[in-house]
Amino acid sequence: MQQQLIGVYKFLQCHLSEKFGQILDMTSHATTGAGAKLAPAQVQSSAKVVPHLFSGFSPSDIAGIMAAGVVRRIAAGQIIVQANDPGTHLFLIQTGVVDYYRLSSEGQQVLITQLLPGDHFGLVTMLKKPVGYMGTAETTGETLLYVWEHTWIRNFVAKHSLLMENAFRIALEYVRLYSERHLALVSDDAQDRLRQAISQLEVRAGHPHARGLEVEITNERLASLADIGYYTTSRLLNKWKRIGAIEKGRGKVVVLSPEKMLS
Repeated sequence: MQQQLIGVYKFLQCHLSEKFGQILDMTSHATTGAGAKLAPAQVQSSAKVVPHLFSGFSPSDIAGIMAAGVVRRIAAGQIIVQANDPGTHLFLIQTGVVDYYRLSSEGQQVLITQLLPGDHFGLVTMLKKPVGYMGTAETTGETLLYVWEHTWIRNFVAKHSLLMENAFRIALEYVRLYSERHLALVSDDAQDRLRQAISQLEVRAGHPHARGLEVEITNERLASLADIGYYTTSRLLNKWKRIGAIEKGRGKVVVLSPEKMLS
């Protein structure tokens, strides 16, 4: 059943990617952070999914939104925004993966979520008086971002209230996910939380593999997403590896048999 659901998800992702590519064909300009022109073909070919923030807008409206954004290419390991800094920009990930985290009082990174192509962050920018960013955003590899400034976003929201409604819907979805994570923290054991974290990553970011489904993530990030310790994560992954449930490589996990992870 899980493999069937993943197959359906991949089909929808590919279908939506094609639609988004058609919309991006209509964009008129895109520049890097340095101001150099970025070839339109580069922008079109790297789009992955339809942004949920633009649901319900016509292709021409979406084209206008995209054309108003600036495309920035960010190197791996760079911090895009810091938690609590003023929310002055809205971001859309076009390619790459962004870690969104908070720092504990001891300076340890606590991963809130991994943001993928099609995801937004900086929704606080849509408020008339933006509050600080909820977390720190850091690239895990070279990343391409669309960026909009607060003033432009506010002007667009004034004319199109649907954008704010979509943003509210996205925010509520995050609240739901965080409530489920908190519930798991107080009711599930470490193995269940780790299995659930891997399962969610499979659906959102899994890649087909010859023997299963591959997820690119380090043990440290996986431990943070599952709200368990690093050594407990390593112990459970090694256990699942021994019984043939997974294969473990540097910075990746290949799920071979989800059923064996339940044992």
